[in-house]
Amino acid sequence: MNQSKEFAIELFQALARRLNVKGDSVNKAQLKQFWDQISDESFDSRLQTFFDMVEKDTDERITKEEVRESISLSASANKLSTIQKQAKEYAALIMEELDPDNVGYIMIYNLKILLLQVPNQSVN
Repeated sequence: MNQSKEFAIELFQALARRLNVKGDSVNKAQLKQFWDQISDESFDSRLQTFFDMVEKDTDERITKEEVRESISLSASANKLSTIQKQAKEYAALIMEELDPDNVGYIMIYNLKILLLQVPNQSVN
């Protein structure tokens, strides 16, 4: 139950950032926009929602620290203590893959390219 509440709060905050909503409440029009975003099953919409949940400072870039925090929170919510302890290492591996130019951040198109190519490759 607690993890569901934490997820709901993270989702609300991500949607609020995207729509530039201030405060802890929304009006009917904003609620409709929230609903439209979370009920849209398209790949691009789902990817944008995920990106918004990880990317907290609205600069349209995911940093290594935001990746680490996301891994750690997800591992904690799913009671995966080993992964939580190694979140920093996993974040470094993700950044190595998605930030090959070592600019210090990931853009949404980096994630999209990776996710769209994975089904065509075999995983060892």
